[in-house]
Amino acid sequence: MALKGCLVGCGYFAQFQVEAWKRMSPQVELAGLCDVDPAKAARFGTGNVYTDLETMLDREKPDFLDIVTRPEHHQSMARMAADRGIHILCQKPFAETIGEAREIIESCRNVRLMVNENFRWQAWYRETKRLLQDGAIGEPFTFHWQHRANDGLLDPPYPEQPYFIHYPRFLIYEVLVHHLDTSRFLFGEPRELSCMTARVNPKMAGEDLAFITLRYHDGFAGIIDANRCAPTDNNGRAMGNFRIDGHDGTLWMTDEGCITLEPRNGSRKIHHWHIPVQGYRGDACYGTQKHFAESLISGQEFETSGDDYLRTMTLVDLAYTSAREGKTLPVLYGSAS
Repeated sequence: MALKGCLVGCGYFAQFQVEAWKRMSPQVELAGLCDVDPAKAARFGTGNVYTDLETMLDREKPDFLDIVTRPEHHQSMARMAADRGIHILCQKPFAETIGEAREIIESCRNVRLMVNENFRWQAWYRETKRLLQDGAIGEPFTFHWQHRANDGLLDPPYPEQPYFIHYPRFLIYEVLVHHLDTSRFLFGEPRELSCMTARVNPKMAGEDLAFITLRYHDGFAGIIDANRCAPTDNNGRAMGNFRIDGHDGTLWMTDEGCITLEPRNGSRKIHHWHIPVQGYRGDACYGTQKHFAESLISGQEFETSGDDYLRTMTLVDLAYTSAREGKTLPVLYGSAS
């Protein structure tokens, strides 16, 4: 079964998603691309070019719509597609608030809806998950995840996405949502969360530094340690590095996605596996979009369905509440508003 798709929003990130869709041909074909600037859509050399979303959906009648716009447009665009029975892949940030996210989900009950949270599809995290499931380091008892980028003190900051400077909530909302979602993929659901934030660059409206502590069962806990104002030893494809300590050993991952393992009372060795070099950061867009397409055809559940993603958004909201109130908070899904 071949799928016919359309894409709306042809800004910076669309280049990675269009490249991934092209590699899925002929199983998936992009019939139309829409942007208020037709030159942005035309530059990809695929599909028909539109400047009006309704016109594109009515003319092309696609099986799905890939929404790659900023979050303030997601609700109206998703409803437009759902009203026509068109399935939806929607970029993160999914919505500006959990309340708005719930409204999008309810308006799309007649179609399939997946949030495009591609971080968990970076190949090194899929491989780490496999190693954990295979017992490579035994039961984990702690992890330390470090994210650094040096674009937050440039003049102007974030030249590829300059609108970041105006976000009242920035680092957790835009970046660490990836880590929170991928921590759910790797380790399951936390029981408690605590967070502190700071603003290093005074030009920023929102925070550009955060420490998030996640506490799980039986004393298992981990830290997400991030800022966008410090250089990295190696600003590689994985956008950070981490270590996971388990009862039977330790796993390290470098900024380039290289994994090493040290068994308890053993020597540290490189874990040899195939690291993808094609596509965006461990071929994350291809992995995400392939999962979306295959799930549409097979009927299997999306890993990041709208309902599931509310849990990730709850962790984001709890992080801001914890930082504001200076408290450790219980994770109670469904309680945020």
